[in-house]
Amino acid sequence: MNKQELINHIKDQNEWLGNHRFILIKKEELISMIEDLDEPQKVKVPAFVAEWFETNKYVLDRAILDYMFEDYASDNSEFGKWFDNKNGKPIETLVRMLDGYEVEEEPKWIVCYSTMYLKSPLETGQIETVEITPKKELACHFKSYKEAKQQTSLIGGAVEKV
Repeated sequence: MNKQELINHIKDQNEWLGNHRFILIKKEELISMIEDLDEPQKVKVPAFVAEWFETNKYVLDRAILDYMFEDYASDNSEFGKWFDNKNGKPIETLVRMLDGYEVEEEPKWIVCYSTMYLKSPLETGQIETVEITPKKELACHFKSYKEAKQQTSLIGGAVEKV
């Protein structure tokens, strides 16, 4: 239930006593209606957006304007690409972050060999000391697919997203 729906519901609950209009709502019912009010959801953003926001949150309006008129055209960073996505409403998202936000978990990648998993990353020439584990939760996590795929080029296996 949103705020307007609650107001309309209360307006519909009127009773007359003489020349006075009043409502009778049980305390429990009123508490339930208040609990049902929609609360704004925190925005979920990538880590690089959170980093930019934290650097600029105390002067956010000025930082957005500066970015748009000074940095935007020449910025090829992840943040620049994110800001360029008009469908994602980047300015609205940055402003909503003032009310709280969550950082999206970035995907992690592991290297698996049939039923075994790479336990620690390999360096070039380190092939004779491969650490593997049968437990997926002990597998080495890589931040990018490319990084994990590089490991498979050394000793084989497959890359799996976790």
